Amino acid sequence: MNELLFKMQELLNHCQAVLNAMRSSDIQEQRSTSYKTKVEYKRQAQQLLQRALIVDGGLFAVVQSTTRISTFRKRLVALEHFLGSQQEQLAREMSAPVMPAAEILHLRFFLHLKHLQALQRLRQEGMAGERAKRRSKRQSLAGLPANWRIDLCKRAVGGRYLFSLIVLTLTGCRPSELVDGIDVWRGKDEVTGKLLIHFRIRGAKVKGSQGQPLRTISYDSNDPHPLVVVVNELLDTQPEPRVFAQVRSAVNLTVEIRRLARSLWPNHRQPITAYCFRHQFAADLKANGDDEATCRGLGHISAETRRLYGTAGQASKGHRLRPLQIDAERPVKPRPSGPRTKRRGEPKP
Repeated sequence: MNELLFKMQELLNHCQAVLNAMRSSDIQEQRSTSYKTKVEYKRQAQQLLQRALIVDGGLFAVVQSTTRISTFRKRLVALEHFLGSQQEQLAREMSAPVMPAAEILHLRFFLHLKHLQALQRLRQEGMAGERAKRRSKRQSLAGLPANWRIDLCKRAVGGRYLFSLIVLTLTGCRPSELVDGIDVWRGKDEVTGKLLIHFRIRGAKVKGSQGQPLRTISYDSNDPHPLVVVVNELLDTQPEPRVFAQVRSAVNLTVEIRRLARSLWPNHRQPITAYCFRHQFAADLKANGDDEATCRGLGHISAETRRLYGTAGQASKGHRLRPLQIDAERPVKPRPSGPRTKRRGEPKP
């Protein structure tokens, strides 16, 4: 028994050394992880480990079985988080007053070390397979009707995502920003005296030098756009002209958008997702001629980033969006002068 305990302690030390080596080489910014994210990491990691039991090449082959670099990276992060918590659990069991069957615990330590070593190799070697070419969602707009957003909202009447789709249309917000929630209210502008409908968005992808923490997109309450009219009528029904737009799951929202789009345009080649609304919003703003407002509306602080979104030529030919004003916390950095080098994986302008 003492010999087995000694072997387990050696395995634990070895596991900790592997884990420490991976963490020390991780140059990414350390972030706190929410409970919801931890649950998702656990689910994904357990799924990968289960598949590793029946696939030739084990965990290494399972994680490499993707053509998307984003999926590959997510798998690595999920495994590191899960294996780290699993190691803490194994250490607690080993030092518990009443230890589980020592032979079984020893085998679990051994398998855990193999998983850590596979993860370390994956991080060192990177993605081995051929990467799929990145396709911009703005390409999905080609071939859609001029008022596709309005058509899609009409199809959603009676469903729980109708208002969310209207907010997506009028703000171009990210799905994750809808999960955080968006304030919608009507109020009089102190300078002009006009009644405005405001959408206040708490920015995602915000760091010290990236993104807009808060932005507000405002429309004239008399704007004839059909969806602005709908929001105005909704606010009329409230005790105070204020509502809160929110969804529980960005994934479920995208699934519903795909379903509605397939029912409307079954022969459209590219999938329609929540980000298509964002590209269409950018296209409308670019066609309005205010590039800086486009950046603020998308939640960017770099004018360079707007190149990746919809073009002015893709602006709606029917009901183009015309926000009266767009305010953001941070100033927009102008594009650098001189020739620009195209980034790897970036779609053509």
